[in-house]
Amino acid sequence: MFPLLAILLIYVSRLIEPERHGGELFWLFLLGLFAWTLLEYGLHRFIFHIDFEFRNPKTAEFINGSHLSHHAAPRDPDKLLVKPAYGLTVSAILFGLAYLLSGSFFSASGIIAGIWAGVLYYESVHYRVHLTTAPSGFIARQRRAHFYHHFTNRERCFGVTSPLWDYVFRTQRN
Repeated sequence: MFPLLAILLIYVSRLIEPERHGGELFWLFLLGLFAWTLLEYGLHRFIFHIDFEFRNPKTAEFINGSHLSHHAAPRDPDKLLVKPAYGLTVSAILFGLAYLLSGSFFSASGIIAGIWAGVLYYESVHYRVHLTTAPSGFIARQRRAHFYHHFTNRERCFGVTSPLWDYVFRTQRN
């Protein structure tokens, strides 16, 4: 769904701002991809582990359920991927923030396309980390760190696709 949405947004953004050069999308996309790495870390560290209180059980499940359910059953393939409604809601918020910060629909579209590419990469790595058994290489290293987060210390190893921000913020595996 996200690749199609990215193509649609970029197409519409070119209609809205025809004076913008398509080459700018390259840098906006990279900015979005970089932003994703920090979002992945920040959301995982500061938001996804909070059990927010809501009176409405459907709201509680929507906000809390995805990640907390994943921690309760980390090998359940139905609890590995982000639910589309949740992804779209967060995407709308991020697109709005990108638009407010850049003042440009075109720029916000390029940034969100990069973020969505990061999300898709995250989903594939996260799925492989949990459900495959590569004995060495990148996935094996990420599995060791991610399973350390799951089974040993929830206050460490928040980066699933990259340990970069764990090293920057000193939350890497001890």
